[in-house]
Amino acid sequence: MIEASSQPPESMPPKKWAALRVFGLVLALLLIGEQFPFSYFPMYSSFDPSTDYYYVADSSGEPFACVEIFGTSTANVKKMYRARLQERVVMRGALEDDATDEERHQVGNLMLEYLRELGAHAGKTVPSGPVVLIRVILERNTTGDITRHELVIAEG
Repeated sequence: MIEASSQPPESMPPKKWAALRVFGLVLALLLIGEQFPFSYFPMYSSFDPSTDYYYVADSSGEPFACVEIFGTSTANVKKMYRARLQERVVMRGALEDDATDEERHQVGNLMLEYLRELGAHAGKTVPSGPVVLIRVILERNTTGDITRHELVIAEG
């Protein structure tokens, strides 16, 4: 019985064996092309015309380190806020983009309450003063300039 081994054949020097393996890998990747799991990640290859992010700040607008204070990341704050907003607008048959300022404000206030409870439950030192949930919208115009708009969603 012949055993498979990663050792080079006795007649081939180790450097040539390594070069042959690299050549074979490069050839295989060229033949496979852009097929999963050998693909690039196009989600990072371009900038959408508009995107947004959320953060929590003190009353003067100074951002908090959410993980340190509330025990969750700003990415999770965005996801939780948007999920709650979606639940609210679905009740009236609307989409998230059609949410009214009042709906955004109500959901934002609930989020701030939830974040304080989450931080306290995790044993964090939660600020006792007012905190603000802020949405930042980044937009790219046709000339490539990027503008930044800040909207205060809720204060509490």
